[in-house]
Amino acid sequence: MQWYIILLIALGVAAVFAVVLTLFPAIIIHKTVFGGRQDKRPEFKYFTPEDFNLTTESVPVYYSGTILSAALYSVKPVEECERVVIFQHGFGAGSASYMTEIAHFAKQGNAVLAADAYGCNGSAGKGVKGFYAGAEAVIAAYIAVKSDERLKGKKVVFVGHSWGAYSVTAACGTVKPDGVVAMSGFNSPSQCVCDSMRSMGGVVKSYAPFVRFWLCVINLFKFGAKGNTKAVKAVEKSGVKALFIHGEKDGAVPLKHSPATLAKGENITTSVLADKRHNPYNTVAAEAKLAELTGAHKFESEAEAKEYFAAFDWKAVTEEDEEVMGAIDRFIANI
Repeated sequence: MQWYIILLIALGVAAVFAVVLTLFPAIIIHKTVFGGRQDKRPEFKYFTPEDFNLTTESVPVYYSGTILSAALYSVKPVEECERVVIFQHGFGAGSASYMTEIAHFAKQGNAVLAADAYGCNGSAGKGVKGFYAGAEAVIAAYIAVKSDERLKGKKVVFVGHSWGAYSVTAACGTVKPDGVVAMSGFNSPSQCVCDSMRSMGGVVKSYAPFVRFWLCVINLFKFGAKGNTKAVKAVEKSGVKALFIHGEKDGAVPLKHSPATLAKGENITTSVLADKRHNPYNTVAAEAKLAELTGAHKFESEAEAKEYFAAFDWKAVTEEDEEVMGAIDRFIANI
């Protein structure tokens, strides 16, 4: 056998080996992150619209052959609201985790539409599919607003946090709201997963650079070309007025990979907060309280765990930063 044939065989075997070592881990990682549902944690307390005296009505938001769980929140009659805020949640219990923020925007005179993305909380689905599914939920909500006789003539502002921040910005590549507010968002779906892998350390961290390509391929198969939408590019190209807010101490989305750092243009306003982590709309004390809540707990018994969560100060963990929320209100009011 000629030497070059042996070389070609060796290169082929090496290529197959490299694919196996990177593709299959990427599939496993994607399934681990997106294959399951995102629902309420039974031990947590979630505030309800009734806690804030909000008027609530269900709104049909059609998505991929299903109807997402969605509601329109307001304080005054919807017809009297000046604008519509489409609020998109992050990973976790869907819109239920953000009722304090939804109530805040409703009390500013807005009608607030919040939909649970596919596979989250009240919506159907065995899993969340991928990060771009959040953008699809925002697009579906926007279409619902423009199909409602009471709402279609009003200005529309997208607001989102974390995954929701990516969702509202990526959606600007398809629809054009009057403004967008993104808190603690990431720019690239595959980069975000790899950043999370790096934070885990060990073998998982070492795999991060090698699986990103395959994560992009998986996004392509699931969502088409839009599956790898860059948030910054979508907003810059759309020309939509945007406010990006990010905490310097954010351990979930590194500041260097956030639109608050990467986005440029006359339509872009950024706010980087030195003392904030991943929830910059909350006070520093509330973020510390959240870290306590979501940190590792070593309960001696189930009864002890129940007692801890029953006594937990849920209002303290959702306390809003008036300065940050005020800045968002002013941005929205000036659109």
